[in-house]
Amino acid sequence: MNRLEALKARRQEILEELAKLHEIRRGSITEQYVETTRKDGTPKRRGPYPLYTFKEKGKTISRRLTDRDLVPVYRSQIEKFRRFQDLTAELLVIGEEISDLVVSEQDVKKTSKPKSRSKKMPR
Repeated sequence: MNRLEALKARRQEILEELAKLHEIRRGSITEQYVETTRKDGTPKRRGPYPLYTFKEKGKTISRRLTDRDLVPVYRSQIEKFRRFQDLTAELLVIGEEISDLVVSEQDVKKTSKPKSRSKKMPR
């Protein structure tokens, strides 16, 4: 198997894996603690509360997850999104390599043609 065929095979594997990523979600899950003050003036820390955070149009959006059963679901979806990012980055690199190989093959074909010289026939 030559390099071009290997790249095309890997590209197909990536596309098949991408097709299987149904639930994806950008962002991250962190734990939020809330500092409060008791009536006697002593501080009290409450939490942790699961907090889902992501960026949208340059702004950070945060949502507290009130149902703790959703935390593993969100984490799984976030992991799948990170896998999506890795796969698409690899797909880009492979696409560029395939393009470079095709262009270099075109150059070889153009330069490998024998130049025809016109021979002048004596009169």
